Amino acid sequence: MIKRFIAIFLSGFLLTIGFSVRSDQLAVKLIVDVVGGKANTGSIILSLFSSENNFLKSPVRSQTKTVNQLGGASFELTDLVPGIYAISVVYDEDENGELNTGLMGIPKELVGFSNNAKGMFGPPKFEKAAIDVNSATQITIFLGKAG
Repeated sequence: MIKRFIAIFLSGFLLTIGFSVRSDQLAVKLIVDVVGGKANTGSIILSLFSSENNFLKSPVRSQTKTVNQLGGASFELTDLVPGIYAISVVYDEDENGELNTGLMGIPKELVGFSNNAKGMFGPPKFEKAAIDVNSATQITIFLGKAG
């Protein structure tokens, strides 16, 4: 009875280790370089979206970094499940933690999207900003005025 219990326990334990190793092997890394801000001024807010349904509404990940001496920041997103993602970045020059907008919601601060996608009369659609992340990937996003 004890030998059987130990055998079942060890089988379950080894099976669990096998699944955790396998999931680590599937995880990918995405490096996002953002350029175009003022040197050592403000911060950059990066938001990662996994579908059209959550695009610009509910990011699956979000990070904020202080702008470096070159006017940019580099983000490293690790342990991503391979798939299609879109990224938006906001140059939070006044560091209030949000995108400042003017009349009709037009951004007053610089913004950017993966693929350096642009929208017509608003942000780009998910499909224009979508990137396929199935292995280690590095992209550059250039900040600019919306519209």
